[in-house]
Amino acid sequence: MDKKNTLIVLAVLAALYIGAAYAADDANSTKSKITINNACFKATSPEKQNLNGEWVEVANQGSADQDLNGWTVSTQHNRTYAFNNFTLQAGASVKLHTGCGNDTATDIYWNKKMPIWNNNGDMATLKDASGNVVARYPEEPAKA
Repeated sequence: MDKKNTLIVLAVLAALYIGAAYAADDANSTKSKITINNACFKATSPEKQNLNGEWVEVANQGSADQDLNGWTVSTQHNRTYAFNNFTLQAGASVKLHTGCGNDTATDIYWNKKMPIWNNNGDMATLKDASGNVVARYPEEPAKA
């Protein structure tokens, strides 16, 4: 192969490599930036009087607001809260409390009368409106 053809082949390979890198970056940027970043599964005793001490915090780590209408948070025993008419602002978080209260941009309430999270450890699962698991807390350990 002469020098000119070698340069052409190298240029084509470089272009393909750069294109693949951009495509991979675009694929990663479409992943949800919504996550569960913290939780308190055990409220201060007596729990029935401190239900809002049980909470799960959902965060938007992205740069765009996210409509959470139809998204759900559930316990490992399938007790499920569905978001209704709620948009999580970019860079913001909201705590979902077990007990009663008035919903705000930073605190929303499940309006339960009894504790729902397992004190000995639980797992909160966040699903999007299509039922896809977006996040779990605590995160499941990576399988070997």
